[in-house]
Amino acid sequence: MWLIAEGRSQRAAGGAECRYRVALTDITEKRHLEQSLRERDATELARIHRDLESAHREANLYLDILTHDIGNTENVSNLYAELLVDSLEGEAVGYVKKLQRSVQKSIEILGTVSKIRRIHAGPPLLRPTDLNAVIRAEIGHFPNISISYEGVPRQVLADDLLPEVFTNLIGNAVKHGGPGVAVAVRTEEEDGFVRVTVADTGRGVPDGQKEEIFHRYEKKQRGVGEGLGLYLVQILIGRYGGKIWVEDRVPGRSDDGAAFVFTLREARG
Repeated sequence: MWLIAEGRSQRAAGGAECRYRVALTDITEKRHLEQSLRERDATELARIHRDLESAHREANLYLDILTHDIGNTENVSNLYAELLVDSLEGEAVGYVKKLQRSVQKSIEILGTVSKIRRIHAGPPLLRPTDLNAVIRAEIGHFPNISISYEGVPRQVLADDLLPEVFTNLIGNAVKHGGPGVAVAVRTEEEDGFVRVTVADTGRGVPDGQKEEIFHRYEKKQRGVGEGLGLYLVQILIGRYGGKIWVEDRVPGRSDDGAAFVFTLREARG
């Protein structure tokens, strides 16, 4: 039985004697009702949780099928486009090359989406990674671009997706920098972190866009796949416990190139 006891003191005439008036209220039925509601809510929450898990597994299955099968189909389409380029002449070659670029862009988008899904699939398994080796390997993927590198060997906490950061930042500099763009990569030690700068001599980033440039993919004002690379870079840097931002390559001159700066936790011990 559940009771609530409510009492108050009363003084007799002259204030010599003190009495207490106590009222007992039976709240057993109310308690039973509350318990019943809690049990019903817990059962309902468990059911909703099971439904969400089932929907999540089903959605992942569909995404796996889409990214795998569409990727295979587009690779075949790209192969046939290459064959057509070699067999056609005149204006038709230009059309096929545009088709090929569109297919390649679609393959790139699917690859990036797959990496983002992998990031969100579970907690990161970070390990000491040779930053110097990663940077030099990525620079080697751009043999026709002027890229300078200044830094010292450092071990940082990351996983095997760290090269994607440099692939996207250097790739963006080449894509938007125009002919003759030069890229400079620099690393510096900074209180338990390694500060990395990827600067270019391209058209730069206006002051009003420096904050939102990492969120363009989440906005509606964008082209197909536009901003997806920087969105991936931001997720990866956050996954590694660092931060990323963009500055002017030459302070105060936003049209004279951009400098993407990010930090990585140094691996010690």
